[in-house]
Amino acid sequence: MGPLIPDIDRVSAAIDEVAATEIMPRFRKLAEGDIRKKHGDETVTVADEAAERALTRRLHDLLPGSLVVGEEAAAEDRAVLDRLAGDDPVWVIDPIDGTRNFASGKADFGVMVALVRHDEIIAGWIHHPVIGRLLTAERGSGAWIGSQRISVPDPPADLDLVGSISYLFFPEPQRERLRAKAKAGLSHPADRGCIARHYSDMALGRQHFGFYRNMKPWDHLAGALILREAGGRVAKWDGSDYRPRDSAGGILAAASAELWTRIRAFLATA
Repeated sequence: MGPLIPDIDRVSAAIDEVAATEIMPRFRKLAEGDIRKKHGDETVTVADEAAERALTRRLHDLLPGSLVVGEEAAAEDRAVLDRLAGDDPVWVIDPIDGTRNFASGKADFGVMVALVRHDEIIAGWIHHPVIGRLLTAERGSGAWIGSQRISVPDPPADLDLVGSISYLFFPEPQRERLRAKAKAGLSHPADRGCIARHYSDMALGRQHFGFYRNMKPWDHLAGALILREAGGRVAKWDGSDYRPRDSAGGILAAASAELWTRIRAFLATA
């Protein structure tokens, strides 16, 4: 492992410990004042903020000289995103993906961490604290749950697929066309409100695709690398590679390159 990447297991342990000390003690125990709205009417809790602060300290210590882009820090100061353009390695943190679920006492939430440098995703982690499942990937070294390497099972040959289309960020005319198209030819569940769960399920073969207009880096970087290393494809809608600094164009993730092409062709007319 290169000198600019700390030991994967040490990072995993740090994420697990922060979840155990800052997130799970607050799960289903939030007081009214512990939940508020931030910019864009998104939900944030004291657990999000505490976990991001703790992860920022721990990850910086594991890789001295690294920078951090956290979802909550970026919500307060968008200039934080400029750190992705520099030469230093950058940790990208989503302290709780699925905050609305967490705040409502639902178990579908996760912690997402990615390490990027020079506009490339180097490593990624997705941790689901309630079930104690942690997926990891290092570029070129595969995707893993603990010591078990994972590979995406072959998806169905037809369009009877399990997937997710995040309709919220699409303009209304396209949103309705996508709904109609998906209803006519795809089997996709209601959005779980947790992209960490989507990527984990795609890597494990429980979901076959995900289509997203929102491209916030903390939502996608860790999952993109894990899915790619497990054998899937994550790319922008135009087919170009998805990279950390991308902010427009939409993301299509699928269990294989062949399925990516099929889903892209199917949805293109919507």
